[in-house]
Amino acid sequence: MPQDARADTIRRLTLQQRLQHLCLIVAMLMLALTGLALSFSDTWLGTLLIRLEGGIEARGKIHRLAALLLGVVGVWHAWYVVLTEEGHRELMAIKPRLADLGEVVRSAKRSLGIEAFSCEVGKYSPSEKFQYWGVVIGTLVMSATGAVLWFRVLSMAVLPKWAIDLTLVVHGANGLLAFLVLVLWHLYNVHLAPGRFPNATWLTGRSPVTRPPSNSGKKIQDAAARSAD
Repeated sequence: MPQDARADTIRRLTLQQRLQHLCLIVAMLMLALTGLALSFSDTWLGTLLIRLEGGIEARGKIHRLAALLLGVVGVWHAWYVVLTEEGHRELMAIKPRLADLGEVVRSAKRSLGIEAFSCEVGKYSPSEKFQYWGVVIGTLVMSATGAVLWFRVLSMAVLPKWAIDLTLVVHGANGLLAFLVLVLWHLYNVHLAPGRFPNATWLTGRSPVTRPPSNSGKKIQDAAARSAD
């Protein structure tokens, strides 16, 4: 890319982060569509999705394939944040802190017009931290409950019937919640909100300085300090 074209951008995501994000998108979309098809199979939408997915048996195979992909991404990400310097630095930046509670209150005041906007925020806002850790916890819950349902015969040999039924409810509810959060919150705030559309950072890894992802100031300084590519 020409130097003048890069002057007004900062590196927001590395190549490895973008690849993980892309694999997560594919896995989550496949899981959501195939899961919703089964959960609402008695509706016109569920029937349509099952037909588009090649039938009920093909739907199950696609769902399990997506589950395996999600598991691979989870292991890959765990290795990245624990055993690489870059990933561990990001993990320390996104871990929850008590100061985040104060920022949540200030953010609410800014939304109500009580307090003026302030750009003295760390690289990740409390909202971004909530979304990240929500994905981490949600993935663990989905993986554990999904494994029980995948190997149902084995699970029924060691678990009571009520535990299997509860697992089914938790798995479906968690999947629906994840889908709604991704579509109604993350997709809008990051990609569709005024001043953020279009947002190609997830593809290019770079974000315009004039339109930071969700907060500015210190976030821009932190990212610019590491933007050497």
